[in-house]
Amino acid sequence: MVRKVMLALVAFVALAVSSAGAATAPPPATPAQRTYNDPAMHYVAPEGVVLIGMRQVPYQAASHMTPVAIWGIDVGKSRARVITLSFERFSHGSLRGFYTTYINELRAASSGGTFVRRRHAVLINGMPAYWLKVSSGEGLSQMRSYAYMWYDGVRGVVLSEEARVGHLSEHQAKIDLAGASAVAYPVGRPY
Repeated sequence: MVRKVMLALVAFVALAVSSAGAATAPPPATPAQRTYNDPAMHYVAPEGVVLIGMRQVPYQAASHMTPVAIWGIDVGKSRARVITLSFERFSHGSLRGFYTTYINELRAASSGGTFVRRRHAVLINGMPAYWLKVSSGEGLSQMRSYAYMWYDGVRGVVLSEEARVGHLSEHQAKIDLAGASAVAYPVGRPY
């Protein structure tokens, strides 16, 4: 479901930007539009992104994977990429448990095959995470995404970058997603 929403957003932005005549690219996001903060995480998207949408969602309201920030790179071009920050309330107590749930949701939502490679990683402040390489779809619609995934005690969080196969390297994704840090969610703190 999340993948379909992201692909629809990319298609919408690409159509909105390209016209029969000259296409003008949307303006790059301001520093404030590139930054997402909440009580337990901080992320700064790379320079040159276009803000597609950002919102604050209390973790209690996220019963399924909920995008809270989406940025586009090379919007309106064939090599367009999307960075998405999403989370869902998760009370099963571990990063591994969240990984299993997330991968099952991805596979259930995919019309083609979904293949995942997982490695242990840490965010820039030392928060334990997984680094994922996900390939999905078939033929010309095959997509590749890279993601950091972590568990902050009350929710599972995924920060991902996705593009058509061949338009995003793992090295580039690590550079683009490197601005994430997280801590255990301070339950009881006002949102």
